[in-house]
Amino acid sequence: MPLDTSDEAWLNAAEASTHREAVHQYLRDHAGVAYHDRELADAVMGTAWAARGDGRVTDSDAIHDLVYTQFLHDQLDELVRQGDVEARNVPTAHVTGEPVPDDWDHVTYYSVSR
Repeated sequence: MPLDTSDEAWLNAAEASTHREAVHQYLRDHAGVAYHDRELADAVMGTAWAARGDGRVTDSDAIHDLVYTQFLHDQLDELVRQGDVEARNVPTAHVTGEPVPDDWDHVTYYSVSR
């Protein structure tokens, strides 16, 4: 059912968050460091990729996190298009200490633009 934008429900509703500003602020607060989207989703959206360990999507909680991470990834792409954030595809051979799914050949990392 459509909602009239002059209706009290619309006028008093909280603005919907895209997490774009939150992730941009997080990257600004950690300038000089690059993060992949799952690390950023954990930090900004409260997902649990780090706690999962191997990075695989095998249960309903992981599917929930995957949807949230994809949404955040879209926001990161927009920040890249605006020039606010840089993205680099790092070959998995150079990613150490991070759980990376076996079928990935690279991981996209994001950092605030200088």
